[in-house]
Amino acid sequence: MAVKFEQVEDSEKEAPGVEPVAVPVGGQEITTYWRRIFHDDLNPEVTEDVFTVEILAPVMSTEEYETDEQNEDGSFKLATRPCMTHERREVDLGKESMEKLLEALKPFLDASREAQPLPQQAKKRRAKAPRATVDGPA
Repeated sequence: MAVKFEQVEDSEKEAPGVEPVAVPVGGQEITTYWRRIFHDDLNPEVTEDVFTVEILAPVMSTEEYETDEQNEDGSFKLATRPCMTHERREVDLGKESMEKLLEALKPFLDASREAQPLPQQAKKRRAKAPRATVDGPA
C-alpha cells in the first residue's frame, strides 16, 4: 500500500487515522501525532479514492525439462527452454491512473477471452521414512 505520513497538530490527535509517535529528544520523550495517508503510486498528490489493483504480469523465464537422452545412471538428461510465467503484482491507483491503465489494456482486453479455471492440483504427500528393521523378535 502506498503510504505517506503527515504530521498533525495536537488538537487533531483524536481524529481518525491519527497515530501518536514517541520521539526521544535529549533524554526526554516527546509525543507527536501523524496521519497515515494512502496515495496513488504514480501520482502521490492523489490521496482520495485510491484502490489497490492486482496485476498478473507475464514474465519470460526458463524451465528445466527431461530430454530423450539418458545419463549413464539411466536418468534422463535435463535441458532448459524459454517459457512464459506470471508475476503477481499490486499497485495503488487513483481514478485518473486507473483510467490510464484500463485505456492501455483496452485492445488486449477486447481481443481476450475468459480464462479457464485452473485445474485442482493434487496435494503433495510426503514420502514416509523407511522403518528401521530389527533382527529377531521384538
